[in-house]
Amino acid sequence: MKRTIAFVLTVLLSILLTGCTRTEHIALPFTASDVERVEIFHYVVPADAEKKTVTRPEDISDLVDTFDGLSVTDKETEPVAGGSITSFRFRLFDGTVYEIVYSSIAVKSGRISTTGSKHDFFTSADIEASWSNCDYEAVPAAENELPFVF
Repeated sequence: MKRTIAFVLTVLLSILLTGCTRTEHIALPFTASDVERVEIFHYVVPADAEKKTVTRPEDISDLVDTFDGLSVTDKETEPVAGGSITSFRFRLFDGTVYEIVYSSIAVKSGRISTTGSKHDFFTSADIEASWSNCDYEAVPAAENELPFVF
């Protein structure tokens, strides 16, 4: 009987704690019309990083729409060795730079951190697809120009 009660309480506590994960939404502090260009970086090994520079207004708008309002949760995940990084540097017309770093942990899910955030969040959005969806030339990127906001 004691085992059954302990088991039921454990299950209820587990359900309660998993339900505590709060969903938040990213709110970008700018609009697409504020953005001069977006630099997208993609790599598994920083020495092999590549960069695309997005300049067409409609493509910039698509990237801003990808992140503005994106659902994220404060969910614990384990780091993945050999996972890819896709990062975005939004260069605004007023000289401000805003960075977003996405670290893939599985297919269509990963950790995301933004300029000014105190920690990273989990998202199930396929952010990595933004790299292949942008039809721009990929050029080698130096390690010292890679965004880092963690």
